[in-house]
Amino acid sequence: MAVLESGFDFESPMMYKVLQHFDDRMLSKTKIHSVIRDQFHDEAIKNVIKPNMKIAVAVGSRGIRHISFIVRTVIDLLKELGAAPFIVPAMASHGGGEGEGQRTVLSNYGITEETMGVPINSSMETIELSTVNGVPVYFSKTAYESDFIIPICRIKPHTDFKGPIESGVYKMLCVGLGKHKGASTIHSAGFAAFPALIPAAGQYIIDNAPVGLAVCIVENSYDEVENVYVIPKELIPVEEPKLLEKAKNLLAKINIDPIDLLIVDQLGKDISGEGMDPNVTGRSPVPGVPFEGISTIQRIAVLDLTDETHGNATGIGMADLTTIKCFNKIDLKVTYANVLTAGLFQSAKIPVMLENDREVLAVGLKSATLVPSQKARVVRVKDTLHLSDFWVSETIAKELSNNPYFTITNEKQRFTFDSKGSLEW
Repeated sequence: MAVLESGFDFESPMMYKVLQHFDDRMLSKTKIHSVIRDQFHDEAIKNVIKPNMKIAVAVGSRGIRHISFIVRTVIDLLKELGAAPFIVPAMASHGGGEGEGQRTVLSNYGITEETMGVPINSSMETIELSTVNGVPVYFSKTAYESDFIIPICRIKPHTDFKGPIESGVYKMLCVGLGKHKGASTIHSAGFAAFPALIPAAGQYIIDNAPVGLAVCIVENSYDEVENVYVIPKELIPVEEPKLLEKAKNLLAKINIDPIDLLIVDQLGKDISGEGMDPNVTGRSPVPGVPFEGISTIQRIAVLDLTDETHGNATGIGMADLTTIKCFNKIDLKVTYANVLTAGLFQSAKIPVMLENDREVLAVGLKSATLVPSQKARVVRVKDTLHLSDFWVSETIAKELSNNPYFTITNEKQRFTFDSKGSLEW
């Protein structure tokens, strides 16, 4: 396929492995258990959980660190208090928008009826609670008919809108527990409405459904659990904005600017709701979203999908280049269920697609800059979630040599490819 006048040969820049240093405070699994236990035994929490109470533990589809351990810890504590917990998937249209698909998503995180010791009710049936800001609010019938609802969620900046409340309790309640129908209805209002709609709809659910408390996780820049908070429903409106600010300050970024070519080894829903976090790339399918402290990136190349995304390639449309191998792994049904629900068609558009990694890098380098490829500003990351170590080209490495937030390691090499044109490292 002759798409370049000069062909696909190029002189590779020398690439250096660098370490990026962040705040590394985190909780071990032992500490996570004790932190959650202490909070559940606080009188304000313990007194609202009654014997034989049917408690719906809402679990989402994000790849939260130690999520199965956290869910099992909560379930065991509820049982100790005499309650009868069960799990409800709170993942909107993920898993193909089907109950069995959502069970599969949970299973991939180690959350099954066998490992958790409780039933999982993955019914997609909803009821209409009311209309908020002109938008009907649908909610899981299973959760609504329980005695008590506990969402377990991560608080973090959203990929497609900004406000005092983004991804967290409120969004899980009105989108995740809205199931496919509720998520579609909320998204039909458009992301411009989300800064006001998500808090309003979520608060209506807190006030009119049996939401009792929330278990909120904040992760550090290394994708580890920084802390876990058990928040009574009355305090959610006050505490969630505070935790969002904390999560924003802990969010890992590349912290190199500008970048000619960003190579992303893998994209997936387990990495970000948009496959690649727009809070890192600055690219969102929603026009005009303000991102702070983002690198200027000329070209983005995505080489593959994660195994854990199971073909969901939401976010691939934010890349400029990809491989046929990556394209062949896309499950269109699963991907389209996600992007059609959100109304973000741009997110699923296919980038320029080339035969292999060599061709992608050749086109990326030659289209991103006018300087010789060996002098290009290139960054290669595993994904947009793990940014504590990655590779940079020599031009960038020289700039970082005196930067206290980076360490240049002794590992260096040029891009090399096997006989099929795949990167060998």
